[in-house]
Amino acid sequence: MDRYVRESKETNNKIHMDKMLIGVCNLSIIPLRAEPSHRSELVSQILFAERFEILKTESDWTYVRLLSPDYEGWVQSGQFVIDRGASIKNEEGFVVDLLGAVAKREGVSIDLVPGTRLSGRSVVLIEGDEAYTVSSPLRKPGLSDFATELPKLMTYYKDRPYLWGGRSAAGIDCSGLSQAMYRHFGVDLPRDAYQQVLQGENVDFIAEIKPGDLAFFDNAEGRIIHVGMMVDQQTIFHASVSVRLDRMDAQGIFNAEQNKYTHNFRIVKRYF
Repeated sequence: MDRYVRESKETNNKIHMDKMLIGVCNLSIIPLRAEPSHRSELVSQILFAERFEILKTESDWTYVRLLSPDYEGWVQSGQFVIDRGASIKNEEGFVVDLLGAVAKREGVSIDLVPGTRLSGRSVVLIEGDEAYTVSSPLRKPGLSDFATELPKLMTYYKDRPYLWGGRSAAGIDCSGLSQAMYRHFGVDLPRDAYQQVLQGENVDFIAEIKPGDLAFFDNAEGRIIHVGMMVDQQTIFHASVSVRLDRMDAQGIFNAEQNKYTHNFRIVKRYF
């Protein structure tokens, strides 16, 4: 790229970031909806300390774009605070482990769900404001302990209820599950299955599947509609009605309780 063009783009990006109005979630977890209404579809959830660009407001609702990963929707005004001095401040290096944690400051106590990403045990949401102190040790994400941590993750999430748009053990969807499990190891995935499938490397044969690979499934129109994590070459961990283990082969996911295939296999991807 031409140096002048590159520097011009960098300058424009900096100007854009400087003009951003940044919101930050100051509650444990809040809904992100498709439309500005409590009756609207839940498309995702925002966790404590996650930041987002405020794009517009409408009555009691605010349309936002998450900074990481990039995702848009409506949140109820009042379920976040504005950090006018934040610009881009997304340098979180830890996540809340499976035991959970509590963030406390004077008069305030907030339960944090596993996978909440933080900068450390002292968390400042608004520049110049009093810090929250996190009660429990935090996990430094990494892949060195993948073999020992994966069974713990599966035990934690297994049998949790399915919730479209959910990102916690109180209710989680298929892509929210893969995203949460990968975040535990420091790997960021997009929010939805059809976005996640665009990343990673193809695994061409089922015999080459390794634990942690993601398998994707499509509908009759060829649209990716489901994702799950492979435990071995024949077993998948996924959220469908509840978080569960099922058998998978070249045809798809076989649900032994229903005695039928429930999802049509499309592709397996590897991310680490």
